[in-house]
Amino acid sequence: MQIDHLQIELRPRTNAQALDLGYALLRSHAGAAYKAYLALWLPLIAVVAGLIAAWPALGWLWVLAAWWLKPLLERAPLYVLSRQVFGTAVTWQEAVRAWPRQLGGGWLRLLTWGRPLAQTRCLYQPVWQLEMARGSVAASRRQVLSRQSTASTAFWFCIVCFLLELVLLFGMCGLIGLFVSKSEINNPFALLPALFGGGETLWPSMLMLALFATTTAIMAPVYTACGFTLYLNRRASLEAWDLELQLRQITRPVAARARGRTVPGAALLAAVLLACSMGAPADSLAAASTPRCTIPEEQREELTRSAAVSPDQARVRKEIDALYATRDVHGWVCVENWHFKDKTEDRKPNLAPPLKLGVVADVFKVIVIAAAIGLVAWLLYRYRDHFPALRRRSAPVRATEVGGLDIRAESLPDDVAASVRALWSQGQRRGALALLYRATLSRLVSDDGLLLTQGNTEGDCLRLAAASVQQARLSEARLAVTRATTGMWLDAAYAARWPDDATLEARCGQWEAQFGKAGSAA
Repeated sequence: MQIDHLQIELRPRTNAQALDLGYALLRSHAGAAYKAYLALWLPLIAVVAGLIAAWPALGWLWVLAAWWLKPLLERAPLYVLSRQVFGTAVTWQEAVRAWPRQLGGGWLRLLTWGRPLAQTRCLYQPVWQLEMARGSVAASRRQVLSRQSTASTAFWFCIVCFLLELVLLFGMCGLIGLFVSKSEINNPFALLPALFGGGETLWPSMLMLALFATTTAIMAPVYTACGFTLYLNRRASLEAWDLELQLRQITRPVAARARGRTVPGAALLAAVLLACSMGAPADSLAAASTPRCTIPEEQREELTRSAAVSPDQARVRKEIDALYATRDVHGWVCVENWHFKDKTEDRKPNLAPPLKLGVVADVFKVIVIAAAIGLVAWLLYRYRDHFPALRRRSAPVRATEVGGLDIRAESLPDDVAASVRALWSQGQRRGALALLYRATLSRLVSDDGLLLTQGNTEGDCLRLAAASVQQARLSEARLAVTRATTGMWLDAAYAARWPDDATLEARCGQWEAQFGKAGSAA
């Protein structure tokens, strides 16, 4: 792999970001990847269709065979993407011609006992196909790549792709069922029993095969591309590709280029090893976070550098020193070991006075008991409304305003019906209906003792009035007038449906007959 030809940006990514990068990579090269997969998938589906036509009773078995061969077909889009990501343009015809040579490695596992357990194959396909690893080497590579929750991410991504295929399959079944279903209830999924259960005719099995082939053709390249970028992200973090690219981008000294020759790679490697062997400076070790690790005495060497021959060489040395001053590329490794204690070692006497555990236990017990009492008291106060014994007994307070309308008796005119007619004749229709409605509520509160609160809606007021009728505290006639007035107010206030003059006059007459003056009986 020529990582200096990578067409994607190398930076630390989470597993989820690596999967998203695979989707972006597939969008950039969707034509070649999908054509390479379809060039292999469609002939296989044609063979399966022929087998279904010959043996329709075994239709589900032939579809299962096509699903079983999917891992081998996924190597064609992987071939395309693995070349495109390193800057090599590959057509789908080249991918199809190269596909037989890409089958070596892992094919027996994927077609036998490993097929039902191949949910993480998108992560391991590059090991067999691109790295050409076999046997124990491939097993160790898979073990290394699966760490840092990478295998878990590949597994759950496979489950997500499987569920998306089911969603697409049932969605297309429902769409087709909308047009061909003859059920009286127009059930779009009425085709499902025929598709999955077969039957005497051949078309349900063929339709089911077509839907399965479509959903698989859509999701298989997506699954392959996202698994490939997950593999690339894991290898980039393991092998520090970003640091290697930075080292490769260091410019050559100008003096060497003027002499017509390049600086030998061995000289640059020697400079890197020299900076690595000199270790980190003392001040950087002091600033490092715990645990502090130092180079053992037997591994220390006094190394010296010759003077720089040019300013460019001094600049290159400075860049290398700055690179190896970071903690990620120190020249030493921290290792912790467990060993038995040396019981013969002289121990320092314990000069601290003995701690009286009895006193500490008593203090701790008092603190716990006080905290428990305080918690119980707070819970009783916090949820006092849930305990009838703790509720405050207070007389109910009648509302003076409901829904923004003033229902106090002193806010109403002496002759409500006449005032409503006057406002209506002046064109103030909303004001007239609002006066009639709030006068009705005011009479119910003052004359009939209806208990309303400020947060009650029009529906709440009607329900409370109906409950008052059941308790024989309000007459049926007044309830009927209240319902008519409320309905007229709701139509006007929320739907702008105004009554005509005759209806308003009839409502005013009914209101006068039931309520009349304040304090009068019905």
